[in-house]
Amino acid sequence: MLKMKILRNIKVVFILLIGVSCSMSEYKPESVAKYQAGEIETVLLGTILQLESVVIEGDRDLGAAAGAAIGGDLASDNNKAPVAAGVIGALIGSAVGSEIGSKVNEKRAIELTIELDNERIISIVQEVSDKYSFFEGQRVKVVKSNYRSRVQPFNN
Repeated sequence: MLKMKILRNIKVVFILLIGVSCSMSEYKPESVAKYQAGEIETVLLGTILQLESVVIEGDRDLGAAAGAAIGGDLASDNNKAPVAAGVIGALIGSAVGSEIGSKVNEKRAIELTIELDNERIISIVQEVSDKYSFFEGQRVKVVKSNYRSRVQPFNN
């Protein structure tokens, strides 16, 4: 009985992890969401002042939900206090699942601090790209839409 429950929970975790990995958006400078195709976007020009390596955190909510369900289910097998054990198991499972969800699909990223040609200073975080590399003092274009901005090198 317990073996079957554990196997079922492993399957649930596996399915949720696949869902999490498929649901993450890309934030690469060469990546455009389908709703942006054919839309007019604003292009701003500027110079990179500073680069900083950062991490885009994964989806904590899905991991927390999966952990709570599995923790509650496994812990509720306690014969003396199944409800209390289930609640405690769900809380512990949620905390553990949240951390796992955060790490499973985190992405290496870069924060670019840019001085625009109008002297305004902005900061944008985007995924590290295999296609583009950046350096301080480099001229870049910021492609800005209502939903998202991305930075690419600008060669005039």
